[in-house]
Formats: sequence, structure tokens, C-alpha cells
Amino acid sequence: MKNLITLVVLAIVLGCGDDDSVAGTAGSGGAGGAGGAGGAGGTGGQEFSADPPLVIGGDERPAEVDIPTDYDPTVAHPLVMVLHGFGANGRLETGYMQLFNFVDAKQFVLVFPDGTLNDQGDRFWNGTAACCDPTDSVDDVSYLSGLIEEATQTYNIDPTRVYLIGHSNGGFMSFRMACEASELITAIVSLAGSTFDDPADCAPATVPVSVLAVHGTLDATIPYDGRPDLYPGAIETTERFASAGGCDTGSPTDEGSVDLVPSLEGAETDKLAYSTGCDDGIDAALWTINDGGHTPFFSTEFADMTTDWLFGHSR
Repeated sequence: MKNLITLVVLAIVLGCGDDDSVAGTAGSGGAGGAGGAGGAGGTGGQEFSADPPLVIGGDERPAEVDIPTDYDPTVAHPLVMVLHGFGANGRLETGYMQLFNFVDAKQFVLVFPDGTLNDQGDRFWNGTAACCDPTDSVDDVSYLSGLIEEATQTYNIDPTRVYLIGHSNGGFMSFRMACEASELITAIVSLAGSTFDDPADCAPATVPVSVLAVHGTLDATIPYDGRPDLYPGAIETTERFASAGGCDTGSPTDEGSVDLVPSLEGAETDKLAYSTGCDDGIDAALWTINDGGHTPFFSTEFADMTTDWLFGHSR
């Protein structure tokens, strides 16, 4: 298994690069843990199949789905959607994050779509002009919103527990969804991503969304401190969404450090929470991977802890 994960990581690194000269391109890391299943009952009395299809989205842009092996159509499940990095794909990214290992243990529905192929054969999301669709050629907000709607009609999904987890370009896209489809999204995790350079472009953002940004200080592809006139750094990005949720950004809480990356010495990841004064059910967090790069080789703790963080939020 370790060798397989290593090959996946290498494929992502080779496909996406880690070149400090790349302004917007981006690349794309667990078992056991607290459960995430929702309550009993369907959506508005709707009955769901015990053997639903594992592909949604139609013929043009299908998206794969994984469900618990003991999937119960009478129980409402959390929905987790994975958004891959530039040049990767949904299955590769989900394997890298080791999320497949948790579908049974935490009882959630996992959707992992693919971005659009560009002229060079690399898959991308229209997260922002900087990353990675400068011509604004694809309406991925509508596409992903449609997938969420279709998932809620196909599987028994708790609409108050819909989550995104994106890496790099997928992190940018997750933040964009938190801006433009906020009524559908409960919380997001962004690994090595960012958002619009101009805060005014994050619109309409009708409902606050809880966000967790995870970012390495030595990321040479999407730098921790951002790039002027392209996108903000990890701290500014997190504080923007914290402020949108009513949180006091002047008094974040130090939640200690954890070990997510075995190749880095000690507990390399510092956890900071913005949870004071927030609107009900909303908060934000920044996990800084000291000396971490763009595509860290995570232990299973990453998938375990990020899904626990997501499942701690509902509407």
C-alpha cells in the first residue's frame, strides 16, 4: 500500500510540477475515526435505492461515486466532494488523500469528479483567472452545483452536511463554490489553495461557509504568502472567510500542533482556529504545515482529521 501511495504522489508531482515560476497551475494523502453518518429518514419522504448507480453527471462529464459497502438508503449521509489539483483527476486525488479508506468507517457518500481537459491535455477547474482558467471558459460552479443536486436525488444525503475538499486548483475551486454556491455548501477544506485576489469577486456568498485552509510554508507552486495581484496568502484567505462568518480575526485560538507528514520532524502542523464571535455554526481554521511543500506525503491522520473537522459542521 505504501508503494502504491508513493506512485500516486509521484504521478501528481510529475503531472503538476512544483515550479516556483508557475503562478497559477497546481497539483493535487487514512483508516478509522469518528463516524459521520446522518440521521434516519429520506429527503422530503423520497425513497432511495439500496443499489444506486456509482456514476452521476451524465455522459458529457460523468463523476464517480463511492458509498459505504453497507449503504442504508433509509439513513441520511454526509456528502463529501473531492476536487483534484491541476493535471490530476478525481480518482487519483482521492487516493492520494486516502479518503476511500474512511467511507465505511465514517459512513459518507464520496463524489470525485474530473475537471475539463485543456489544449495540453491537463484537467483543470475554473477556480479563478489565476488558477486555472484565465479565459473563464468553463462554468464549473454550475456543473458542481448540478452534481450536488443530482447526488441528493440519487442517494440519501443530508442537505445540511455537504462538504468540499480540494487540492491546489481544486482548493481554489472549493473557495469559489463557497463564494458563489454558498447556499449548497456547509464547509470546505482547501489544501494548498487560495481564492480571488479581489475580495469583491467573492460574490454573492449569501450564506457563510466554514473553511479550513491547510498550507505548507515551503509550497513553491501556490506560495503560503500568496502572489501579489494574483491571489492572497493562506492567512489572508482564511481571515476573509472568517470575517464573512462574523468571526473575530483578532483573537484566533492556538489549538496546538499535530503530525500529519511523517517525513517532517515532530508535530509539524500548527492549528489555528477562528471561532470567537462567529455566526452560529460557522468558524474558520488554518493549519500551517511548517516546511511542507505543495504535495505533502500525508499519513492517514490527514484524511481522518480533515473529515472529522468537516463533519463537525452542519446547518
